[in-house]
Amino acid sequence: MTNSLKYGLIALAGITLLFLYNKSSQKSYTLEAETIFDGKSEIINRIVISENEQILELVKNDSIWNITGNDSFVVTISKIDNIFDKVLNVRKEMLITSKEEKWSKFGVDDSLGKHFTIFDQSNNELGHYIFGNSGQDYQHNYIRKNQTSDVYRTDNNIYYLLNSSDSYWGSVPKKKNEVEPR
Repeated sequence: MTNSLKYGLIALAGITLLFLYNKSSQKSYTLEAETIFDGKSEIINRIVISENEQILELVKNDSIWNITGNDSFVVTISKIDNIFDKVLNVRKEMLITSKEEKWSKFGVDDSLGKHFTIFDQSNNELGHYIFGNSGQDYQHNYIRKNQTSDVYRTDNNIYYLLNSSDSYWGSVPKKKNEVEPR
């Protein structure tokens, strides 16, 4: 066996070992995609969405959702369905950082993020999540569970569904004789 062949085989073995080491170390940064809320959605009785100084509270009374402090709006059912179908089922796709000093880069610190908190009928907090949408990635957003430092990338962008405006969630009901404009 010639020296060049020996060196080539040693180099190939070294590259293979580096590849396997890199692959195993990368596994620590990925996780099996899991939804942010693993409880039963039927027990959710109150939802609070806040951003900056604006706070929206949705409360379920029997089976009807209402906006706290706004009796003139009727809540749009499809918006509530989006909370249960999309927001609560969004998956944490990949760990981005565990460093608190990087929270603002991803928009998940307490002042920049959108806070999404859910409660049961006894007013027990079931989950408090902070969503961020920083950067150029419009297909995903970032999430951090309150009181934890881990920031994850989500599998879908649901940031736009967390609107804290009353007019997004409801509308003034039509009168019986009112004709819808064309």
